[in-house]
Amino acid sequence: MKKMSELKTRILFGGIGVLFLILMLWIGGWIFDLFLIAIALIGAREVYFAFEKKGYAPQKQAGYLMIIIFYLQHLYWSGKYDFVLTLTMVIFSLSLCVWKKDVHPNDMAVTVLGFFYPGIALVFAFLLRDFTHENYLLILALASTFATDTAAYFVGRKFGSKKLCPSISPGKTVEGSAGGLAGSVLVTILTGLVLNLVYHSQIAVIHFTVIGLLGGAISQAGDLTASAIKRYCGIKDYGNILPGHGGILDRIDSLLFTLPVVYIYALLFLI
Repeated sequence: MKKMSELKTRILFGGIGVLFLILMLWIGGWIFDLFLIAIALIGAREVYFAFEKKGYAPQKQAGYLMIIIFYLQHLYWSGKYDFVLTLTMVIFSLSLCVWKKDVHPNDMAVTVLGFFYPGIALVFAFLLRDFTHENYLLILALASTFATDTAAYFVGRKFGSKKLCPSISPGKTVEGSAGGLAGSVLVTILTGLVLNLVYHSQIAVIHFTVIGLLGGAISQAGDLTASAIKRYCGIKDYGNILPGHGGILDRIDSLLFTLPVVYIYALLFLI
């Protein structure tokens, strides 16, 4: 009964989350920008919280400030100075070890980790949104990621027997992983065909298939990466902001890996 109750909660709040995301995509503009920045900040906070449980002392204020500065300049200058500013901020942030005697290099390493993951990694959501036909590729990336997660979860529950990575995530199975990959391909193709009609585009089905395969595989790598960090830090979830799902990072861990892969694929084959 408890598992059934947890499943119902997961489905309920998952549905609410999807509807809210659709609303943000529909509204767009500066509200969507603020939404993504807020997600990045909350995700970074969850990473810092996880490593604090392990005894680290990340410089959270520095990490949050760097994330805010990065996104403000990205939006203002359309990403022109992303690389230069990122490198500059990371280099100077490391000097906190000099100015604050109780700050150690490993603390700053965790601070920089939160700045990148999930911090500025969500910049790819901005890049995909503006790549072609506003939101087209972003919706494809989201569809691939969430289809993988959903299909892997239900196929694993029903048919799973062989463990995928028991040392990292004992609940994940090979059957669930295969189901997630198949679900990603199917949903990405269907989503792509619908988007072709909506945007009057002619992107070939083969591209939807490849994006589905790439998204289905890499999103699971992202999920396992987040699980490995949680296991190292000795926590079950990154937070409890999303009932039935955990923290923000528990929900977007796969997406953080899918977004850059879809963007790179689009740069190589869809221009």
